This record gives sequence, structure tokens and C-alpha cells, in this order.
Amino acid sequence: MKIKFRFSAHFIIGLFIWIIGMGLTAMFTIDVIFPSIGVIEENKGYDLLVLMVFLLNITLCSMLFAWYFGSPLWFMMSWIQLLTQGKYEAPFNKSKIYTRKGKLRKPYRLYEEVIINIHSLAEHLKQAEQERMKMEELKKDWMAGISHDLKTPLTYITGYSALLLNKEYVWTEEEKNTFIKTIAQKGEHMEALIQDLNLSFQINSVQSPLPLNLSKTNIVEFIQNLIADIGNDPKAFEYNLSFHSDEKIIKSEFDAQLMYRALQNLLINAIIHNPSGTSIHVEIVNEKDRFVTITISDDGVGMDQDTIDNLFKKYYRGTATNSSDLGTGLGMAIVKNLILAHGGHIKVNSELSLGTKINITLPHTHCNN
Repeated sequence: MKIKFRFSAHFIIGLFIWIIGMGLTAMFTIDVIFPSIGVIEENKGYDLLVLMVFLLNITLCSMLFAWYFGSPLWFMMSWIQLLTQGKYEAPFNKSKIYTRKGKLRKPYRLYEEVIINIHSLAEHLKQAEQERMKMEELKKDWMAGISHDLKTPLTYITGYSALLLNKEYVWTEEEKNTFIKTIAQKGEHMEALIQDLNLSFQINSVQSPLPLNLSKTNIVEFIQNLIADIGNDPKAFEYNLSFHSDEKIIKSEFDAQLMYRALQNLLINAIIHNPSGTSIHVEIVNEKDRFVTITISDDGVGMDQDTIDNLFKKYYRGTATNSSDLGTGLGMAIVKNLILAHGGHIKVNSELSLGTKINITLPHTHCNN
């Protein structure tokens, strides 16, 4: 509304000044300048000279009028054209548009809101382009990492299989068991990688969104069983796992398989990214029978702000870990999407050398949007 009023006011005032200016200029030329140089009505060609004065007057005033109203429009159109070409800087030097005090010059002040919006759009597009390029780099690194992660266990599987099938050697039962266990472990690792990929594609699919098999479950018992399963994993033997809940029964509606996957991923991450002896504590709080809060905290190495900012981004593979297995770079993105799919929220607080705390809030009853 401001720009409409401002433009209308400037246009009317400009048009009024133009008409008055043309009249005064014509009168001054005919009544003052012409007589002073000896041009009078009786002279041959007088009418033609008067017409030429009017035409020159109209041309000069039109050029001034067009410059005042048109140059900012040309500037904005040029800037928008540059934006379509992926160029985000303004087409002119700032000194031509802004005064030394940082204010827009008069002709450009007429379209102040539009120029501000174009500038804001340019900044957003520039930032989006930088994010896209960063994501492309992450994708390239991620593809290389995934290829390596799949190739490494495959090398073990083919290698040990070839040894078992080699008839030139007679292997003991103990050696055979070792080979078979290694093959099984590497096969499970590959299966986990493929499951992450499938789940990630399913989560991001518009055509077939992730189906949730919801059921009312005692989340206290559910997490107790999860912690017991993780405690039996050899990776967790040297870590202190603990659990607390003021209530023995808290009924909540969720997909048990997918929620197990999400919470398991968080707990396994707390193990592989922290040194032996780290204490990992899980606590459940029933929030007024509407929400349940699950807190997973540890006193481990913690994370810097850059890691926290990128933690839930797809393709991000953390490096602060004691494990050679960096994962797929999809795990934490999957965790966040699974929590969001249940109508919940997840928040991370962490400081280097002080540990990490992850808060998950889930509604007792899932509501479809």
C-alpha cells in the first residue's frame, strides 16, 4: 500500500511539474529569448521555431520523467534477470543506488520495499545455492563412503568363501567356524547398510510414504528390553548403561519396530562415538498423560556446534568416533524422520568433553495429519 501511494503521489507531482515546467519554459523562450535574439512573429519560419521549442521541451522533460521513474525499474529488471542466471549481486555499484549514509537515492526510494525484497531474495538464493553445492559435495563423499562400506565386507565374504572352497587346504573346524562367523558378521553389516538405504528412500518417497503400524505399548517395558538387548551386544560391554522411570507402566501409541530402530540407533551411536567407561543413562518422564519424554544422556566426549548443526542432515558422516565404522550417513536423519513421523520432536544439547543429552518428546496418541 505504501508503494502504491508513494508512486501515485510522485507521478501526479511529477506530471504537474512537467506541465508547469513546459509552460514556463515555452513562455520564457517565446517572450524573452526570442525577442532578445531578434526573432519575432513577423519573421519567416517563426511558427516552425515555436514548434521545435515545444518538441525539444517535451523531449527533455520526457527524458527526465523517464529517468526518474524508469531507471529504478530497469535496475530491478536487470537484477531479476541476473538472479535467473545464478548471479546474485546487484547490477550497479552500490554508490549509484545508495547514499554515503546507506539510504536509497531518491528515484530508487520510490520502490524501496521492492528493492529490499529483491535483495532479500538474492541473499536467500545465494545461501540456497551454497547449501546445494555443499550437499552435492556431501553426496559425492557419501557415495564414495557407501561404496567403500559395501565393498569392504564383500571383500571379506568373497575372500573367506574362496578359502573355504579351496580344496588344496584342509581347514580345522575352529578355522571354519571363524571364517563362517566373519562371513555372517560382514553379511549382517551389509544388510544393515541396505536397510538404511531402503528406509531412507521409503521415508522420502511421496508416492508411498512410510506406513506406521501403530499399537498401544508400555514404553517403559519396551525401552527396558531395548537396553537389555544393547547391553548384550559386545560393543557395549565396557559401557555403563542405566535406566530410570518413576512409573512402571506408561502406555503410548507407536510403531514398535520403527521406534526400536530409532532408539537403538541413538544408543549405539552413544556407544561407538564415546570411549570405554562412558556412562549412558536413559530416563522416561510421563508429561501429564499427554506426552512422554525420553532422555538419552552420556558423559562422553560431546560434540562441537558444527557437528550438532549437521547431525540430522542426510549424508552427514560424523568423524568423532572410536569405531572405524562411520555408518551410512543416513542413520541420524532416519532417526529424526521416524520421530517426526510419530508426531514427536527431538532436540540435542552437547558440549565438548561434557557429554551429550538427547531429548525426545512423543505424544501418547499419534494423530494423522
